[in-house]
Amino acid sequence: EFITGLTGIDDSMVRGAPRVKDIAHELEAFVGDAPVIGHNVRFDVGFLQKAGMLHLNRVIDTYPLASVLMPSASRYNLGALGQQLGIMLPATHRALDDAKVTHAVYLRLLELAGELPLEVIQEIVKHGEPIDWDAGHVFEQVLRARSREGVGPKKVRGKQPKALEGSGDEGQGKFPPLKKVEKPIPLDAEEVASVLEYGGPFANYFESYEHRPEQVEMLKSVTNALSFGRHMLIEAGTGVGKSFAYLVPAAYFATLNNTRVVVSTNTINLQDQLIKKDIPALKEALGLDVRAAVLKGRSNYLCPRRLHNMRHFGPSNADELRVLAKVIVWGLDN
Repeated sequence: EFITGLTGIDDSMVRGAPRVKDIAHELEAFVGDAPVIGHNVRFDVGFLQKAGMLHLNRVIDTYPLASVLMPSASRYNLGALGQQLGIMLPATHRALDDAKVTHAVYLRLLELAGELPLEVIQEIVKHGEPIDWDAGHVFEQVLRARSREGVGPKKVRGKQPKALEGSGDEGQGKFPPLKKVEKPIPLDAEEVASVLEYGGPFANYFESYEHRPEQVEMLKSVTNALSFGRHMLIEAGTGVGKSFAYLVPAAYFATLNNTRVVVSTNTINLQDQLIKKDIPALKEALGLDVRAAVLKGRSNYLCPRRLHNMRHFGPSNADELRVLAKVIVWGLDN
């Protein structure tokens, strides 16, 4: 039932299907010496190689290739990649449909690879020379193509290094240092809660906005706790709208008093939701010029020394190379 629900294929459709050994010669003739491209394709190729086929063909897996070229993607399954790359997805999970989507994903990944700075492509190819990894052939292809193009103008991904904001002369005055507020200016809880009323900023910004009394009550409690330095413990069930109930007063309090408010989350998923979705929406809805930054535990940060050593001495296997290439590409936008 699971396979039928996933693919739309039932037992009657494969009952008279030929055995692998009966069509092996036809399949090998069709593929020839062409590379075999697929998503998580080692799983599929393993069956064919066990049957004595495709032992000499180059195998290119779009899964690890996507992890390098799309380092910030939340998921790397074929459907998720198709959506992120703007590729039309079929309704069913059939072999031909998946092959067409994989083809489109591969071509788009080639474009992304071609947009990398030339020195990045060269470094990845250099690290991959002594290592057997699927994506190596792709980067070699891209490097040859870029070398043939010469030095003409081209859309290139990445950014030039710049001074950190707030450090040195470049950042002075843009973000002045915060000063400790001895006696913070309190917020008016009723005024803050008005943003959640019908006809208010949230109702005008969110199409499916729903006024929830529990959310208003929680927002007022958080507002008063921030304003008067109180401890507050709140239990709120699903659907209350907890995130905005504490983000709205936190944003107003930080802006009014030119101070920081720390929001500590229990999960990374919630942290990502706040920084990528809720806070940008809040800023748009309220028109607040509030800044937000993510602070993670030490183990979540890249060690520059270890990265330098890895780039200097090179990776020792395909897994290390994949992660190194991913970090190098990630560093272009971070």
